[in-house]
Amino acid sequence: MTLGGQPDERQRGWRGRRIVVTGSAHGIGAAVARGAAALGAQVALADVDEAAINQLATELRSDGRKALAVATDVTDSRSVSALFDHVLSAWDGLESLVNCAGGFPRRLGFEEIGDPEWHHVMDLNAFSTFTCCRAALPSMLRAQYGRIVNVASDAGRTPVALSAAHYAAAKAAVLGLTRHLAREVAAQGVCINAVAPGTTLSERVRQITNEEATKALLSITPIGRLATVDEQVQPILFLASDGAAYITGATLDVSGGRVMM
Repeated sequence: MTLGGQPDERQRGWRGRRIVVTGSAHGIGAAVARGAAALGAQVALADVDEAAINQLATELRSDGRKALAVATDVTDSRSVSALFDHVLSAWDGLESLVNCAGGFPRRLGFEEIGDPEWHHVMDLNAFSTFTCCRAALPSMLRAQYGRIVNVASDAGRTPVALSAAHYAAAKAAVLGLTRHLAREVAAQGVCINAVAPGTTLSERVRQITNEEATKALLSITPIGRLATVDEQVQPILFLASDGAAYITGATLDVSGGRVMM
C-alpha cells in the first residue's frame, strides 16, 4: 500500500481479477493463490486434495479475500470441465489461469519407468495443461482478453540436472503447447506464457531430494542456493497480469541462472 492507504499500481491491476490456480493445495500453487488474493483477486483453488484447498479458501476468506475451492482431478477432462463450468457460473468470466498442477512422485532411471508411471506423469503435467487451457479459452476469447501461465520446469528446457525422463518430456510438451497456442490466439487478446522454475524447495521437492542431490544442484546453480516457493510467485503473477500485455509465447526461466536462453 502507498501512503494514505491508497492501493499501488500492482493492486489496482489485480483488484477484482478472476483467476483459477490449479495445483493450489500445496507448494507453488498455494503460494500463487495467496499472492493473487493479497493483491485483490478473486481466486478459484483447484486441486484433487479437497481438504487442503477448503482450508486455504477458509484462510483467505477469513482475511477478507474472495476465494472458492473446487475439488478437481486435472487428469480427467470431465472434472476440468466441471471446474470451469462452476467458476464461470459463479463469476460470469475469467481473466487469468495459472496451471500449477504437475510434478512427479519419485526419481527414476529411464529403464525403471513403466508404462503406468509414464502415462501418469504425462497426464499430470502435459494433459492437464492442455485440458485446462481448452476449458478456459472460450470465455477468454469471447471477452477478447486473457492471461494463461503454464508452470513448466527447467527440466523441460535442457537437462542441466537430471530429474526423470518422463517428467522432462512432459514439461517440454508444456513448453511446446504454450508456444503453439500463443500463436493461435495472440490476435484475440489472449497472452499465453510459461515459467520454468529451477528446483524449488516445496514440500514435495524436499521429500524426493536427498542431501547428495541438493549439493549437486547447488554446484550448478550460479546464484548458489535453491529457490524458495515464494520466489516463484511474482514472476508467475507478472505474466498473469496486465503488465505482460505485450508478451506471449515466452518462457521465463526462474532457475537461479542454471538455464540462460
